[in-house]
Amino acid sequence: MHAGLLLFLLLLTGCGQPFHVKSRASLPPATYTARIQADGVEINANAITDEDFLYGTFDANLILAGLLPVRLMITNTGEQPLNLKKAEWEIKNDSGKKGEAIDPQRAFKRLISYYEIRSYNKDGYNKSREGFVSYALDRTALLDPGASRDGFLFFAVPPGVAREPGLMLEVRGLRPGEGEKKGPVALRLK
Repeated sequence: MHAGLLLFLLLLTGCGQPFHVKSRASLPPATYTARIQADGVEINANAITDEDFLYGTFDANLILAGLLPVRLMITNTGEQPLNLKKAEWEIKNDSGKKGEAIDPQRAFKRLISYYEIRSYNKDGYNKSREGFVSYALDRTALLDPGASRDGFLFFAVPPGVAREPGLMLEVRGLRPGEGEKKGPVALRLK
């Protein structure tokens, strides 16, 4: 009877948190593998492909779930605020496969789906999602001249793309006055 009561309570409360995401404060200092400065913006980036790091940080293997996190540091070296909300981010490899940046909530839902997690409690789900989203680059607020911002962008990528050489990060619509004359800012990640 005691075991039956315990099983009932587990079913009633769900299994807690889907993922035990580490606090962003525990994130080690960044080591960026790519850097570019163009027309008032400097971008430092690193594709995070270390699956042990990802599992230790997010309690999940994002690469297997078709997600490629890219850690960025953006610095506004120009004289006008940068609107990160209007920027379009894309990952490409040498063979032309592409991945698009998705919002962190959608990336979290993709993890839930990949791991087929169906049993959790609402508070645990919200805690896991909030922890995951805390790593994301804030693209909602303007970036003032002289200011920097860091965080992760999550890209939905086709299978295997994260492990392939020749990954390029392209961003459009970030630089002030960017039009058809200026192509995208592109960084070779690996």
